[in-house]
Amino acid sequence: MDLEQLRAACEARVEALRLPHRFSTRDLRDAVADQRGRPIILRPLSTLGAMDAPCGIRLETPDADLLFYEEATSPLHQNHILAHEISHIICDHPGSLELDRDTLRAIGFDPTLVQRMSGRTGYTSEDEREAEVMASVIRQLMYRGRESPSSRPASGAESWDALFAEPHRKNRHRK
Repeated sequence: MDLEQLRAACEARVEALRLPHRFSTRDLRDAVADQRGRPIILRPLSTLGAMDAPCGIRLETPDADLLFYEEATSPLHQNHILAHEISHIICDHPGSLELDRDTLRAIGFDPTLVQRMSGRTGYTSEDEREAEVMASVIRQLMYRGRESPSSRPASGAESWDALFAEPHRKNRHRK
């Protein structure tokens, strides 16, 4: 599937969620959870910048989907990580990450409960590519039609002239 076809398929999947014109990551999470009939639980993850460590992980258990996101990154990046991991759920990807039992216990999970798991470390597999395109589509739709601030404000305290004007100094000479 070429990129244009993949993007169209991702847009159709997101539209099928019937989200409002303006939606948040929470709205997306709630819509997917409703569709699946099970909660999606968000949890911070600290990889402390470790090489090859995933910045996001999806764990599927019999009762819930758990999404872990890197806590030591910007909120914008966290939202993209969550959109990517939710995309794995929307696309019903089988999961491709294998963590040992000790690692699962370290993040607070009984390894026998984990049915599927995905981790975001690279984009070489078809599932990772699809999840990343889907996340990009989701983020673009989230921000569609929103007005961004002017890159060159015309007046007021935020204008370029005000920001770069010479400072006004009160008369400091003593008489």
